[in-house]
Amino acid sequence: MVPKGGMNKMINQDFYIKQSIITDPGQYTKEYDTLPDSPKELLHIVQGLVIHADQGDLYGVAFSQRQTDEELLRTVPQMLEKIFQIDKSSLTVMRSPKQRLVGMCRDYSLLLISFLRHKGIPARLRVGFADYFDSALMYEDHWLVEYYNVEQNRWVRMDAQLDDAQKKHFGISFDTEDMQGSEGYLLAGQAWTKSRQGERHQDDFGYNKNWKGWHSVKGNLLHDFNSLQGLELLPWDLWTELSTKKFNELNKDEKALLDEIADLTTSPNTTVNELQNLSVRLPGQYMEAIKSKLVVLDIVENTRTIDPNDLEPKFQITDTKIDPKAIFPNVGNDNGQQLILKGGRQNNLKNVDVTIPKSKLTVITGVSGSGKSSLAFDTIYAEGKRRYLDNMSNAAKMQDQVEKPDFDSLQGLTPTIAIEQKKGSQNPRSTVGTLTGILDYLRMLYVAIGTPHCPYCGKQVVKDSKSKNRCIDCDILFQALTSSTFNANAHVGACHSCNGLGYLYEVNPDAIVMNGDLSVLDGATYWWGKLRGKKPTGNWMVGELYAIAADMKVELNQPWKLLPTRFKEAVIHGTGDRIYNYTYNSNGRDTVISRPASGAVAHIHRLFREAKSADNPYKQYMKEIPCPTCNQELLCPEARYTTIMGYRLPELTHMSVSQLWNWIGCLQKKLPVSKKEVAADILPEIEMRTANLIQVGLSYLTLNRTAPTLSGGELQRVRLSSQLGSDLVGLTYILDEPSIGLHPRDHHLMIDTMKNLRDKGNTVIVVEHDKDTMLAADYIIDVGPGAGVKGGEIIAAGSVDDIINHPISATGRYLKGIERGVLSTCPQPIKWLSLMGCTGNNLKNIDARFPLHSMCCITGMSGSGKSTLVFNTLVPALNEAINGKRFINKTYKGLEGYDDINDFVQMDQTPIGKSSRSIPATYIGVFDAIRILFTRQGDAQRLGYGESHFSFNSKDGQCSVCEGLGQIKVALQYMADHWSTCPECKGSRYKEQILDVTYHGKTIADVLKMDVSTATAFFAGVKDIEVKLSILEEVGLSYIKLGQSTTTLSGGESQRLKLAKELSSKQKKHMLYILDEPTTGLHFQDIEKLILIFRKLVEANHTILVIEHNTDIIRAADWIIDIGPDGGEAGGYIVATGTPKTIMNHPYSVTGKYL
Repeated sequence: MVPKGGMNKMINQDFYIKQSIITDPGQYTKEYDTLPDSPKELLHIVQGLVIHADQGDLYGVAFSQRQTDEELLRTVPQMLEKIFQIDKSSLTVMRSPKQRLVGMCRDYSLLLISFLRHKGIPARLRVGFADYFDSALMYEDHWLVEYYNVEQNRWVRMDAQLDDAQKKHFGISFDTEDMQGSEGYLLAGQAWTKSRQGERHQDDFGYNKNWKGWHSVKGNLLHDFNSLQGLELLPWDLWTELSTKKFNELNKDEKALLDEIADLTTSPNTTVNELQNLSVRLPGQYMEAIKSKLVVLDIVENTRTIDPNDLEPKFQITDTKIDPKAIFPNVGNDNGQQLILKGGRQNNLKNVDVTIPKSKLTVITGVSGSGKSSLAFDTIYAEGKRRYLDNMSNAAKMQDQVEKPDFDSLQGLTPTIAIEQKKGSQNPRSTVGTLTGILDYLRMLYVAIGTPHCPYCGKQVVKDSKSKNRCIDCDILFQALTSSTFNANAHVGACHSCNGLGYLYEVNPDAIVMNGDLSVLDGATYWWGKLRGKKPTGNWMVGELYAIAADMKVELNQPWKLLPTRFKEAVIHGTGDRIYNYTYNSNGRDTVISRPASGAVAHIHRLFREAKSADNPYKQYMKEIPCPTCNQELLCPEARYTTIMGYRLPELTHMSVSQLWNWIGCLQKKLPVSKKEVAADILPEIEMRTANLIQVGLSYLTLNRTAPTLSGGELQRVRLSSQLGSDLVGLTYILDEPSIGLHPRDHHLMIDTMKNLRDKGNTVIVVEHDKDTMLAADYIIDVGPGAGVKGGEIIAAGSVDDIINHPISATGRYLKGIERGVLSTCPQPIKWLSLMGCTGNNLKNIDARFPLHSMCCITGMSGSGKSTLVFNTLVPALNEAINGKRFINKTYKGLEGYDDINDFVQMDQTPIGKSSRSIPATYIGVFDAIRILFTRQGDAQRLGYGESHFSFNSKDGQCSVCEGLGQIKVALQYMADHWSTCPECKGSRYKEQILDVTYHGKTIADVLKMDVSTATAFFAGVKDIEVKLSILEEVGLSYIKLGQSTTTLSGGESQRLKLAKELSSKQKKHMLYILDEPTTGLHFQDIEKLILIFRKLVEANHTILVIEHNTDIIRAADWIIDIGPDGGEAGGYIVATGTPKTIMNHPYSVTGKYL
């Protein structure tokens, strides 16, 4: 006789012994042959294969982005593929923490369930909430395993995630391998019922503070319901109407159905049949929707797909001939008021009084370090920000933390917005489209009037319900279009194969071998390098090479190309399960280990996976594979197969801004009236934002251009274009050299943009050295006369004519045209560096010749291809030729003439250091000498102070409160964090007793507050310090503070600091210096100094290659390569080459007209 409920248990056992579509190992089934039979042994194997994404610290591991993305894997075969990619060993071999698959509780549980089912043990995934973690919530989202113990006739609950390290960390004492009763765990059905009955508040349950409450409880309830039917999907794969509806939108019947699900999923006697019968009764074709999702995710194979470009015909895009400026109204708001500053003393300002007219365009100019930024940013903008914070609700708490700039009074100040010239986000997911908001509105447009098609037959899908569309022919449901559908950064919108990145990485074995004519010992491969003369026990990867050679009796002295194929395959791809004994040196001792030989490919993949930096040394061995699912379009099928009159969103993101402008113009003529009405509020927003980008000279950019690839000037103009679309008036805009990166021909675009902001009724203050901008200004303030302590005074202020006619204003003489760079008269170059077949980005298969031992200037319109030629093509070619690096996807055919170069230095505008602890004194290498000088003072020797006591990075000397930063971070809601002076050390960075030691009356903190000019005079006679500081003065950095954070430097300042470091180091005979707009931030007087440095380097037989728009630098060059004729696709050609005089007379060179 079968006991009560026994038949149900038997039926359920049969169902849960079978692998589900998610847990079936597929091609990896044979790898399960070595697994043990015991559930507890299987659990421990899983814990040796997976590591939790949030618990790396427990195992001494920090994860790269590539590793954390592994938690997005959906099926067991996907997990096993990654596990064996990392380590080919048997599943029973415990991996080190670094080599485990990074996952979440679901990953542990799914893998264990797959193992258990393979062993004939009924197992199922359970979804609920646990209270035994360190969490801001009472119960945290957590998924477990239940397996059926036949002998005990019961389901046993196991927490697969909790190994000994985690149990110790969380203080768990109960048996996690057999969780009797609740023991801190509630099934989702229990959480639902308790919340409904008021025993618990729904906000007690959730994943984190942002994802909690009813949507979390309901979501887990439905996931538990699905998992009990063998559909163990990821949380965001649930898109049925019951899951997407908010709790307060559910009707009475729907809540009753959810109550019934809760009862069934928590009852011990529920059969799978009952669950399946209930799913049929759920609204919105519940199970059909989930099964359709399996097809869309390629979990259920559907081989019939069509090319998304063949969905419907496109209209032809033509030039609309519409002037972008025509959509901007001229408001004209001159209220005659003034911004009045009295007694400005911030930084080097000398008690200045300044009056700035409101609703006008004012330029603040002067030599570098004269006090322009101190006036504009550190006084006016900083005070505007402080007053804003004073009006926030937490003002009382912050009153003592947000410092007031040093001045007596500032009247007439309106809300301030600063648009600075700094590098921005390094996140490749941040693009021009996202930064400007154009992509947001395009998504809205596609949701509003897009036509969705079926990816499998190409026919238009029809609306099936509020949340779903249906293909009638294929009988497949698709999620209805929302903005998230078109967002590659959202789980629902990202391609499920590449997670919205557009490409996959795999090791390229061809990149490992450098020269087949050489032996392995002499450097035939990049991977092992040169081994001759080195210990064969250098590391275990080298030991592996020698072990295989010894086993196969291979002589490593012969050329690689003559080695046996069997040996080459073994060392590149590994030898499977074959065990080798080999030796490597660890902590000075030779250690013998026995293990299979993984091969170079596996080692490279492992190290690339673990590398934190995007630009890591293992990338040279990898090749980018376009994602086979989305073909680099980043998006899910529903988004990629949606059109507007034939055009899909991925196609629009590849267009240049000017092409998009024309597309919008043509679309508005072609759209039916009904669709035009639906999109009436969206189209003008796209049109305006596109026009804004054209207005600021960025018509050549594409929407998918990533933020890290934008220059500081481009990024500033992108931000400025966003402000143009604002309806706010009465603001004070403060801009930092907006002309940077613009060709002289396009200066009027930026000037028109600033005038447009002014004409809307805003006050525009610009820190600028550009002549055209100054001539267009309503008012000019000339700060000087020198830099640092020699500056900080107002030399002249007034209209353009006032400045021109001022007797002592150097700026006035410059505007008159008296100060003008002279043309270079150097002889014709003799030796050349030749780069052939350049095709990167918009380059049109060009050949470029760069003169050696000369100063060569690369010129051209913004976006013409200058940076692509120099930094994306020439630099990789030099790295390959001189440094032996290997680049697979080369965008050039060859490089000749590099034998005359000993080495090269690339100096771009990327920030120096990521930490605020990096300062100019340490970067230039002078701080060590300064600290040694302080240790030699009598007080230091008496107190026993060494070098570490004078380092703010050492606990011996640093202030214990701010840890040597001199500042405390104040977290602000809705705003970037604010830094305020440390109340303990008052900004000195040091312990009080360290400041008892002085050198010529100055403490180490005093020295760090000195600008370079002051410090040079202070350390006169101390040769090793004075020499390096004088070089900083020569490159125009006399005004920067020795102790200011390098993260505060502009792109131009960072570049000149890099140049100073190179000049102060021991130089090789023939160096090639590559610079990108080094005049950024320089007054024309400072540019003259920079030209002198370049000339000295050339006279010393070095080569200068500089990308520049500044006409003084161009005129001083020995040779010019002019790229164009325009930006974007209209660029990429070499328009002209020659001396400045040649370029001036060239009929097609736009640059020549401005020389």
